[in-house]
Amino acid sequence: MPYRRLPNTDQARIRALKMAVDSCVQGGVYTNTLKHNTYATAKNFLEKFEREVSIYKKCVSEQSSKRGNAKYEAAFKSARMYVVHFLQVFSMSVMRGEIARAKRAYYGLSVEDDSLPTIALETSVLEWSNKIVDGERKRQGEGGVPIYNPTMGRVSVACDLFREMYEKQQRLQHSTAESLQRVAAMRAECDKIILAVWQEIETAFSGLEGKERLKKCAQYGIIYYTRPDRKKKSVTA
Repeated sequence: MPYRRLPNTDQARIRALKMAVDSCVQGGVYTNTLKHNTYATAKNFLEKFEREVSIYKKCVSEQSSKRGNAKYEAAFKSARMYVVHFLQVFSMSVMRGEIARAKRAYYGLSVEDDSLPTIALETSVLEWSNKIVDGERKRQGEGGVPIYNPTMGRVSVACDLFREMYEKQQRLQHSTAESLQRVAAMRAECDKIILAVWQEIETAFSGLEGKERLKKCAQYGIIYYTRPDRKKKSVTA
């Protein structure tokens, strides 16, 4: 026996509501298949839900395109290279005795050994770039000779460029998460409206027989399934 099943994706929900709403007006004339208040509720909700889903998809698209962008990856690699290189040059200067070992503490480094941090993540690049700038300014403020090749300024330029891209990416992620929450919060109400719409559609065509009734309801967006040999099939018009 045919049974109906509520949509389980946002696009399917939109499609179901849109078919019901659009089918209620034929040739510019309202069909009265749905009660006026049900029709108005479905139509107004459809507009809001469709808009929120569109915003979410746009956020996802922008986030993925920028995250995989070659410029972003190049900026990250450049910033990481300058940070790692600066710390290596500084550490070698300490090992050669050109800079006092105690100065390692200015950069957030251990003074007990010559170890250097593992810098692989975006956040670690930004964290250590700040430590380099702070440490180098403090050491130079005490009369220390600046590190060259690369200079603190060159490290700052590369990291500032990457930081701008990274922060933009974080804002996009935040916007995407907020948009998804708004869409998710609307799904239960959407399903409730679809259920009410489908019930009224079935009631409107309850006087028709068998396949004719199913065909008519399907024109208004209701999808029916059957289970012959436990395989699900949709009933097409």
